[in-house]
Amino acid sequence: MDKSKAPNMSTEDKTVVAGLENAGTNTNKVNLIGKCFKSRYLIESKIGHGGMSDIYRAKDLYLESLNVAEPFVAIKVLLSQLSNIPEAQQVLIKESVQTQLLSHPNIIRVYDVDTDDGFHFMVMEWLDGESLDQVIKRSKPLGINFNGSIKIIEQIASALSYAHKQGIIHTDLKPSNIFLTREGNIKVFDFGVAKNLQQREDQYAFAEADQDSPLTGYTPAYASYEQLSGQDACIADDIFAFSCISYELLTSKHPYKRIAANEVDLTKTKLVKPKHISLRLWPMLKKGLALQKAHRASSIEQINKKFHSKSWPLPTAIAAGAVIAVVGVQVQQYYQVQLDDLQSKVAKTSKAQNEVEAFQYIPATGLLDRIDDIPDDNALIKNGLLKIHQVEVLDIVEQRIASLPKSHNGLYQDYEKIAHVIEDVERYYPDSIRLSQMKNQAERSKQSVIDSLSERLSLLLSQARYNEEGSNNIQSIVDGLAFVEPNYRYMASTEEYTLFATTFNNALKSHNIKQIGALITTGEMIFASYPDAKPLIAYGSELKVAVKALNDYHNSTAKGITVSYPYEAAEVYYRDTFDQLTLRLEAIDDPKDLQKFDRDVRDLATNLPEDFKPLQTLDKRLAASFLRQANIYLEKQYLKTARELFARGNEMYERLNGVQRL
Repeated sequence: MDKSKAPNMSTEDKTVVAGLENAGTNTNKVNLIGKCFKSRYLIESKIGHGGMSDIYRAKDLYLESLNVAEPFVAIKVLLSQLSNIPEAQQVLIKESVQTQLLSHPNIIRVYDVDTDDGFHFMVMEWLDGESLDQVIKRSKPLGINFNGSIKIIEQIASALSYAHKQGIIHTDLKPSNIFLTREGNIKVFDFGVAKNLQQREDQYAFAEADQDSPLTGYTPAYASYEQLSGQDACIADDIFAFSCISYELLTSKHPYKRIAANEVDLTKTKLVKPKHISLRLWPMLKKGLALQKAHRASSIEQINKKFHSKSWPLPTAIAAGAVIAVVGVQVQQYYQVQLDDLQSKVAKTSKAQNEVEAFQYIPATGLLDRIDDIPDDNALIKNGLLKIHQVEVLDIVEQRIASLPKSHNGLYQDYEKIAHVIEDVERYYPDSIRLSQMKNQAERSKQSVIDSLSERLSLLLSQARYNEEGSNNIQSIVDGLAFVEPNYRYMASTEEYTLFATTFNNALKSHNIKQIGALITTGEMIFASYPDAKPLIAYGSELKVAVKALNDYHNSTAKGITVSYPYEAAEVYYRDTFDQLTLRLEAIDDPKDLQKFDRDVRDLATNLPEDFKPLQTLDKRLAASFLRQANIYLEKQYLKTARELFARGNEMYERLNGVQRL
């Protein structure tokens, strides 16, 4: 989102939200530039304004502290005059929930929704580019050619088709709610008034709670006739808006001159074919622009598929049609002959009839278990039974799939077992369309789950959230991916590893035992195959037992349980720390540096028992250094400095020897 290209929305482009039409008429006078939300998100500039909220570019101070190259996010803040209106808050919360449910490369990622100092805000990924309405304005008066437009159209279609499959309708699709990045990628956003479809649940995917709210919204210039008439939201609404946007890309003009669908007079306003689209493709786009739902295209995929279809030259098409017709007749004749022959054999062979009678009472529930018992020379009987019971057998297959055990947390289907169930039956019904649909549906559902989990994992790694619990626990996500696809391996990016390594080294320096434990686990699961990570992972593996012992000790003492300090584990854990301190001490030849070193050691000692051997050894060397420096400065006649050094050295020796000072 480019500050210099913030959208200026006209009245007809603004979203109309039930119950809030008059709430946002006052201009938001609050200046948030320089404000820091949750002590993390520093507002840098305002980049957009809508009917209910302002959008800002912010710096994520946490990511910046970890030296992330682009630590920026976009923050949508509810206007101050709406902050106390529950319905307005619900729109913001709903947009966050709806968008987080959608994991797709052409749908903007939402990280969080929160409240701070009376401001309600949503944190989103930062995008560099411009909104589609700005792209359309720049294309005036000729529009964008077909090849340029189709690259944008197919990405919008992909995002909407995915959302529809997840049961979500956007209902407020318009150019200002679509973003084109500098890399040419489309991002659809603003699902604040999106609606949930009441459609059949995908039995192969884990269920999500319905977060739909009672609010409705639309932008008049892109709203369907049905929306403007107050009818329930449906996919046809998005199809109309999608078609309007496609038309605008091709022409830089709205198909109905920005007149609301329920006010269009077709006797005065006629659809004109864009110059950049062929006569072959125009009827499908025109069908998407139909004012009445009954005449509109049935899906966005149908329009997109037509746009990508290739036409045959007329002679080729005629020749192909003739060949298909001839082949069709021949195939029909062949199967008719086969059928007649089969019926003749069954009718004439009494033995076959008797065997059919012997097997005809096998119920569909037991057919698959007994079908291989029928001898191979009775193929007619076997094929006849499979044909007779096909519908019932496939019903049973669906029931078996639905009853398969899920993952231990009940979230994910066992797609490997689903595939085995389908394969077992597929050999009997290789041409079954229904079985093919089951297989494709399972594969799509599986890929959807993998995409969702890997996207969530990527988000956690990019934000250094290694200690998350619940559904965002990295171990749980990796286990989920392994359950869904045993062969899947998440490939971490260079940026994710760099952030991991930086966080690991910082945790080692601060001796953050809890975080180190989480980092070791993350390293072994995610970065084990990353070449640069091997030394770090090897060191982490060495520390693993020691970290666990120290973690157990701290957890027990935090609960008031008295346990022995794990000296051996601590020696392993602090070995490098004391080695580095020893080298540092040997290089000190200045009293001030020695005193600074002494303070650092005392800070470290607050977390260690007094009788910890590496600490005692270092303290003896430190005491000796104080006395050695004291003698040097005594010879130089710096008596005050020498006395201070002698005093500190003797004090340390007395403490180490258990002598009480008098």
